[in-house]
Amino acid sequence: MITEQHYEASINYNGIILLSAYLQRQYVYRTIQVRLNGASEEPLNKVKNMLDHTEAMLNVFEEAKSLLDGQRNKLKSFADEVSLMMQNYIKENPDFNERLAVVGSTLYSEQLMNNGIIKLGYIFKQNIGKDFPARVKFYEERTKVIDVMVQLVSDGKEIEQGMQDILNKWYEGIANQKKGIMDDLSKINEMLDYKIPR
Repeated sequence: MITEQHYEASINYNGIILLSAYLQRQYVYRTIQVRLNGASEEPLNKVKNMLDHTEAMLNVFEEAKSLLDGQRNKLKSFADEVSLMMQNYIKENPDFNERLAVVGSTLYSEQLMNNGIIKLGYIFKQNIGKDFPARVKFYEERTKVIDVMVQLVSDGKEIEQGMQDILNKWYEGIANQKKGIMDDLSKINEMLDYKIPR
């Protein structure tokens, strides 16, 4: 039997996981940009700081099953910042390194989200079905492929055409979800604010 308070907490928790996933997306994206394109480390450090704070609050929430107003407001400010960062995420005519950064960051973000939902099911005793556990290996394999490709580019080595074709296909799939990304982001604050009317 799920109590109202339990249900409310699970929605809030889901909001924090979704926020973590988008911060992870920006973190990996900016890590690849720094590594392959010599981009400024300042945005990367800013995202890392927000991600670290969010993960710390997630750990506290797993014990307390509730958010203090100060924590909620901090998380919402992070959600607003990551929404701004994501607006220019899918670019027109991206080069290979840009596509690699987008695909890599998306896969790592989805992996974090998937693992977070598995944990949510465990913490809140909810049945999450078989899909999420089944995807664990899928994400492990794909993120490894990305790591290898980033390493090859970083070492100045050629990526074979077959791998480039796979990456381009993955990129197209992500680029087609552009609207869904912004819709997702708009749900974070709703989830963080979610309260059952009493």
